[in-house]
Amino acid sequence: MPSRTTVLLREDVKDHLLRKVGPRGLSDAINEILARSLFRSKKTRFGADPWLTQKGLRDERETHEDL
Repeated sequence: MPSRTTVLLREDVKDHLLRKVGPRGLSDAINEILARSLFRSKKTRFGADPWLTQKGLRDERETHEDL
């Protein structure tokens, strides 16, 4: 449930946001910016597949079995 609060913005930030999203989209833009900043997604080194993990990987410095 949304709640009302007062946010004090710098004048240059307010002007930029108003030009970009307009007065009606100000709250949504601020919420989106804050959510992106506060709740960053956890990306792995393995790309876009979330099922890939580091579990079970061997260290390349370990001795290899001869095939």
